Amino acid sequence: MDSLPPLRPFDEHYVAMAARMLGLLSHPTRLHLVLLLAQGESHVSRLCEVLDLPQSNVSHHLALLRNTGLVSDRREGQFVLYRIHVEAWSLVANGFFDRLLGGEDEVTLQNFHLGRVRKAPP
Repeated sequence: MDSLPPLRPFDEHYVAMAARMLGLLSHPTRLHLVLLLAQGESHVSRLCEVLDLPQSNVSHHLALLRNTGLVSDRREGQFVLYRIHVEAWSLVANGFFDRLLGGEDEVTLQNFHLGRVRKAPP
């Protein structure tokens, strides 16, 4: 048993935040919305068309995503455009690398390799 790698505990706040985010994404409609918005901004009508769902349904799921900070919105004329809230997603992803890996930018976990993308300062 001594040959096992050491385990690094995660901060309880991070675990709670990540669990809430992943729980929210466990609903197929919300996950599909996030996958669509990851491709770029969109308004409710367009999302309804792609998902073939009524506006009330899509608006409800967008509100849940917005209330947890995963999606943000902005008004442009008569439309409200929704987009991925990059900072919220980065917080979860960076927490994984910072807490689990002690700040390292890459990890190999059993059968897959993950790496963090670092943006150059503006």
